[in-house]
Amino acid sequence: MDADSSIELGPSAPALEIPWQDPDGHLHYFDLRSAPGTLEQNVECIPEALHFPALRRFLLALNSPLSPWQTAKCDVWQEEADAAENLYRAPFTQSSYIDLVFAETNAGLRDSLEHHRQTASDLARRLEENETLEASAEIVVRRCYFHRGTSAEAMRESDPGYCLTLFLTGYGTSPADAAENWDQAIGFTAVRLLELQ
Repeated sequence: MDADSSIELGPSAPALEIPWQDPDGHLHYFDLRSAPGTLEQNVECIPEALHFPALRRFLLALNSPLSPWQTAKCDVWQEEADAAENLYRAPFTQSSYIDLVFAETNAGLRDSLEHHRQTASDLARRLEENETLEASAEIVVRRCYFHRGTSAEAMRESDPGYCLTLFLTGYGTSPADAAENWDQAIGFTAVRLLELQ
């Protein structure tokens, strides 16, 4: 597995907001940590979790009471790849991104850039220990704004901090092969993340 970490804090860099809602109001933040039954009782709240069981397991594990993390956003997609341009010479990929923040139990770490930088670096190093998995990971430290409530007025006030955006890609000779490598990568990543305290 190939893994790396980076920091993106420039004025034009993406930043996360919690809670968030898309402009149309169709998609919004689900606090799976505070309401763990949400995903079990209403899997449609995060459609990707319905279609990708490995993502569902990841979300349940990372939002569990013993986890130092909680998740904020995610997506999964498949596409054809230029085999000459990737490390594994694979024509297909399955990829995902997941935004992670420290849970309320570790809220004191949310505004520590150094801790996020070190965590991203440590995670990349641990993921690279799996030399047989045809997958890649990029762990990006980004800004996050923790809103103090859900009303329009409360969302104008927020506490600045940081988050990790985790990009995972599985490579394969077929879409099914890429999906299998992604499944293994996301499961392996969940284990390594839960080891980081």
